[in-house]
Amino acid sequence: MSTMDRERVDTLVLAGLGSTARTGEELLDHLARTARRTPRPSVRQLWTSLHRLERNRLVRRIAGRRFRLTDTGERVVRARVAAIKAYGDALDLVTAS
Repeated sequence: MSTMDRERVDTLVLAGLGSTARTGEELLDHLARTARRTPRPSVRQLWTSLHRLERNRLVRRIAGRRFRLTDTGERVVRARVAAIKAYGDALDLVTAS
C-alpha cells in the first residue's frame, strides 16, 4: 500500500484502537492480524495519524507509549463506521438491480 487518504487511515487507526489501549507497534500488529484484505497504513502513516488524532483530541496518550480513544474519538469512530456500512449497503442495492 503506497497511499491512503487521511480519513481512511485515521478511521482504521481509531477502529483498531477500539476499547483497548495500544502502543503503535501493538496497533500495527493488531491491524495486520485483523484487517485482512484492507490496505494497512505504513509505520509512517500510523504515527502521523496517531499524532494528528491526539492533536484533535480523538486519542490520548497514556502510560507514555500507549494510546486510547477519548469519548469524542469513540463517537467519531462509531459515526464513521455507520457511514461506511450505509455506503456499502447502498452499493449492494445498486449493484443488485
